[in-house]
Amino acid sequence: MQDLGITSGGGMNYAKKFVLIGFFLLALANAIGLPFVYESQTLWYKIGLDKTMHLAGQLSGMLALILLFTQVLLAVGGPFLQEAFGLKNLMRWHRAGGVLIVFFALIHVFLILAPEGLANLPIGMDFWPEMVGLLLLLVLIAMVISSRYREKLKFNYKRWRAIHKPLGYLAIFLGIIHVLYVSYSFGQAVPRNILLVTFILVLTRVVWVKLSARLAQKRRKVV
Repeated sequence: MQDLGITSGGGMNYAKKFVLIGFFLLALANAIGLPFVYESQTLWYKIGLDKTMHLAGQLSGMLALILLFTQVLLAVGGPFLQEAFGLKNLMRWHRAGGVLIVFFALIHVFLILAPEGLANLPIGMDFWPEMVGLLLLLVLIAMVISSRYREKLKFNYKRWRAIHKPLGYLAIFLGIIHVLYVSYSFGQAVPRNILLVTFILVLTRVVWVKLSARLAQKRRKVV
């Protein structure tokens, strides 16, 4: 292996990258396919351009959701991800991911609402899932702006992180609530269970990385 210029450690990193990218692409494929397999009721009475726009809006929303879950995993990091891709890459992708999420979220809002017209905007308590989605969009925009313009806003790193981190978890919570209650597709057992299991897995990963880091820190203090 060394004659080929490939170390065992390098081979292991390639294997990690292959597994991680494979999981991401699988999740992405499932998210994109879901609106076609579990069609929303709102598509049943739409035709032509309106139906195309609405479907595209659903797809952009699913992309935003997948990226939102990915953002949490990139932020929490951990040895496995850092060894596979490097800390600098994780940080760079995390920053770019925030912008992409807002981009897809704005497209989602426009394509879903445009066919209905401004006179039929879902405003009021009867449309509380949509209101949750609006709150989520505002949280996402606030996170991106405060991150990209932190120095101009005169946020030091400690203060920014104290705000950014809770908002990130709030965004995940709002995203799940919005998707579960606004979409007919996720009212069905299979999509709903996939979403909840994904959330549990992401949460488990976060807890595992945090606990592992604390235990490693305690061991270093003992030594």
